[in-house]
Amino acid sequence: MYKLKSIALILLVIVTGLTELSFAQEKMYSAKEALALFKEGNYTEAEIAYESLLKRYDRQIKYNYYYGICLIQNNHDISQAVKRLKYAALKGVSRDAYYYLGRAYQLSYQFEEAINQYNRFLKYASASDIRNEKAEKYKLESEFGLQQAAKIYHLDVYERDTVAKEEFLKAYYPASDVGKIGHNKDFFESGVDPEGVLYLTERGDEVYFSMNNEEAIGKLFKMEKLLDGWSESVALDGINSEADDQQPFVLIDGSTIFFSSNREGGMGGYDLYKADYDAEQKTFANPVNLGIPFNSPKDDFLFVADEFNQLAWFSSNRETNDSTLIVYTIKWDNTVVKSFVQDANEVKVVAALELSDIERSSANGAKQKGKNATAKAEEAFRFVVADTLEYSQLSHFRSNEAKAKFKEAVKLENQKDSLSSLMREKRNLYARTNSDTERSMLVNDILSMEKKVYGLDEKIERTYYMARLTEQNKIKELVANGQYVPLSQARVAKKKEMDLEKILIPEEYTFYTDEEFERQLQELEKMYQQLFDADQIKQLRHADSLYVWGNILNLESSKLLEEANNAPAETESVLAVIRNKDSVEEESATQAQVFKAKELKLTALKLYHESLNKKVIIYDERIKEILLTNSVDDLGYLEELQAEGREYFNEAMEMVDPVNGFDVVRYEKAGTIKRAGINSQEQGLIQYAESNAQVNTEVPATKTKVPKTYQELQGADVVKEEPAKVVENAFKKTEGKLVYKIQIGVFKNEPNADAVSKIPPISKQKVANKDLTKYFAGNYSSYTEADKYVQQVRDAGFPGAFIVVFEDGKQINLTEELKK
Repeated sequence: MYKLKSIALILLVIVTGLTELSFAQEKMYSAKEALALFKEGNYTEAEIAYESLLKRYDRQIKYNYYYGICLIQNNHDISQAVKRLKYAALKGVSRDAYYYLGRAYQLSYQFEEAINQYNRFLKYASASDIRNEKAEKYKLESEFGLQQAAKIYHLDVYERDTVAKEEFLKAYYPASDVGKIGHNKDFFESGVDPEGVLYLTERGDEVYFSMNNEEAIGKLFKMEKLLDGWSESVALDGINSEADDQQPFVLIDGSTIFFSSNREGGMGGYDLYKADYDAEQKTFANPVNLGIPFNSPKDDFLFVADEFNQLAWFSSNRETNDSTLIVYTIKWDNTVVKSFVQDANEVKVVAALELSDIERSSANGAKQKGKNATAKAEEAFRFVVADTLEYSQLSHFRSNEAKAKFKEAVKLENQKDSLSSLMREKRNLYARTNSDTERSMLVNDILSMEKKVYGLDEKIERTYYMARLTEQNKIKELVANGQYVPLSQARVAKKKEMDLEKILIPEEYTFYTDEEFERQLQELEKMYQQLFDADQIKQLRHADSLYVWGNILNLESSKLLEEANNAPAETESVLAVIRNKDSVEEESATQAQVFKAKELKLTALKLYHESLNKKVIIYDERIKEILLTNSVDDLGYLEELQAEGREYFNEAMEMVDPVNGFDVVRYEKAGTIKRAGINSQEQGLIQYAESNAQVNTEVPATKTKVPKTYQELQGADVVKEEPAKVVENAFKKTEGKLVYKIQIGVFKNEPNADAVSKIPPISKQKVANKDLTKYFAGNYSSYTEADKYVQQVRDAGFPGAFIVVFEDGKQINLTEELKK
């Protein structure tokens, strides 16, 4: 027993010695020193001083009071601040304790208690107390927080990265298809806060930013890329406030913007807000606070979502000081929804944003997935350069410009695929949900995504075409200089004949083709046979087939919409039908029918454009060949019609440029304008074919053979035949003299072919600003000569025919003097 007591005594001496040694090593503060540090505003050291004093005098009221205030000022251990200030207030240390206790409750998400403490402080505070204004502000923030605390998000947190405030963007790693987040100084040279955060869309055609200067403090702006630079800055007036609005980010569907603001009516400091695009006002509007746990009584910044990898990021100083932030990486998919709060403590737990135990194991994988998306390794592909030449690696390209175009097209196609996948996912979600509000939101999201998806089609096709054409020209250049060496890795295969029978219109659909369209096809076929080779004729027939299929799908779309929308007007915009429709009250099957109708409509428009794009390339090349090789005939009319067709096409291409965004009405109008351009070229080619048919010669028209196959690109001789000798045709212009014609009428459609075959060759002229065309017969040097054929034209079926006169290609008044 004696030995045990001795051992216990020895241990007690050792422990006591260690404790005394520990206190000896820790700096000992006096109450006077601690208070001096507090009054100096050195709250970091004052916290240490009062913590030291409380170890010795734990129940001392003022030490608890000042220690609690220091914890609040340092944003450190707020739950301990509540405990210390509550004790000091109960002991009656000072009525000011109510102010600080209210702030402690607010920072710990106990909003009801915070409101009570602020009311107590305001009740007893003197009118001159400088804290009155802040107490009122914090009280309003707590009241808003109490509302938000009824329904909150439960987030799965993958990562919590504590970073320096000036470097916090390094903790964001969205996929490149999402767009770019950067500092203003990376884009602007001056005029904005260089350290401000901006968002550049995935296509690089729009930039969103804040402009902190004397004219605009913390306002959100947008700029769009134009053909020759960038547009002027446009304020987002629907969401800008008098406060500091900054750090914008727009979802890939273009319909939702997130931003940070310290405006009134939030939870405190900077809060994260979300606003949807208002199609009528052409801007974002009605911003909504994201609520808990995205927002806190402190500052919350920059929300960025990566829907491809189902990740999102946002930053906050709720647990740090002013020099550092925590960047939270969270799961972001359709499961992230608000739910009602069952327990008051639940809000505090969720707002702490601790790492998720369930999802923590996948954090590294999710991070790597996001980072890999920004630097994906090059994969094998198949790119047809010519009919029998196919590339499968980027190293196969001879032209760097062509390679860059190809990579741009691939990137655009990947964006389209990702958006299409998200769009399908949202449609499936629409079919599963029973929430009217959620359905309404999903319809808007789906429509916005579709605009992006279909808007990319035109640019993808055009970019691939430019890559192919640029590479072909480079190969021709190398061949001409004797520098072309075939690549053994490039695929060379025998050219396959196109089986158009599987593409052309089946017999059961022939009832859609009216007599007028059938007559036009017959007229085109005659022109095809005279001016194009067999391969080109197949391509042109294929283009005509696509155009007819477009008409068929358009009719089918109208039928589906009639069934789903109680027979709306056939000319009504498909998107307008969906927007005007009270979709939340429709059955899923009906909505699916509407989606299907809209898909058919947009597919029909795409077929129109594809058909016309195919034709313009073939027509343009053939007209250039004719103009270059025919040195005998006066082909000014053909050159004019070609220029007119190009002008139409250029106008249409500007309308569908992705820079302008996708709009189905504009896309449809662009198709109509392209059709007018094709009509101009076809008029010229038909006229040229008819005039050639009248020439009695066996010598074929001059034609330059353009290489299309791999063998021809390698160096096959380009065939240049001698020009044929032909007589002057009836359309030849005589410089400096008058030209007389017989006007047979003004028509919307082509005049009757049988009647036209009985009169002199015709020419055409568009009526400005109208869908009408003037038709003329013959081409004469005098009124007397033209008058000989007027009756023939009238007898053929044009009783209103009369003589007109042109000078330098322009129609002038036919005076009595000009009839002599």
